[in-house]
Amino acid sequence: MRTVRSAILAVALPMLVAPALHAQQPRPGIVDVSGRSRHGFWGSLGFGAGSEAVDLKNDGLGYSDELTEPTMQLRLGGTLNQSLRLGAELSSWFHTIHDQNGASAVESVGGLFAIAQFYPLSRAGLYLKGGLGFGRSAVAYQGGPTISDVGFAAVLGLGYDIRLGRHFALTPTIDFQGHDYSGAEGGGYRERVKALGLAFTYQAGGI
Repeated sequence: MRTVRSAILAVALPMLVAPALHAQQPRPGIVDVSGRSRHGFWGSLGFGAGSEAVDLKNDGLGYSDELTEPTMQLRLGGTLNQSLRLGAELSSWFHTIHDQNGASAVESVGGLFAIAQFYPLSRAGLYLKGGLGFGRSAVAYQGGPTISDVGFAAVLGLGYDIRLGRHFALTPTIDFQGHDYSGAEGGGYRERVKALGLAFTYQAGGI
């Protein structure tokens, strides 16, 4: 009797174990999409509000009171790996001035930067950003000339990609820019812009 029972178990056991092992294997054609797979070309367009202040180096008074106005940022680049993006950033801050005679002018502070975005946790959306480039401070008068200075500028910031789909994210951002200008008539000055924004981000290879 014992011999018959052993024979039955020897035949039945593989039949019971095989389905369980098969159930643990991934189905053909199924790909693990958990977490992030950040790679490929990326682009981001954002808008926000920035506080600008200016420091005339020769007056000894330090930075002026801050003026808050709209900002715009455009970022494009490529992804080296899960933790690092490289790219270029074009950003600008705008302020419209009206005088008592009805004339107007647009003051702007802009920058063109080479940037790097580092993700401390490769599968999370948080990134730290740094960049160097050129800044431009200008005043464009309605129906008249545009007066501008060009100098060196730097940007630091952080953001968080809130994933909307495989290729898209909504990205809140915080940025700080510092600009240094020699001035058209000597006596240099500095400008800074602190900005909060919200960007729409696209990544061709997945985000």
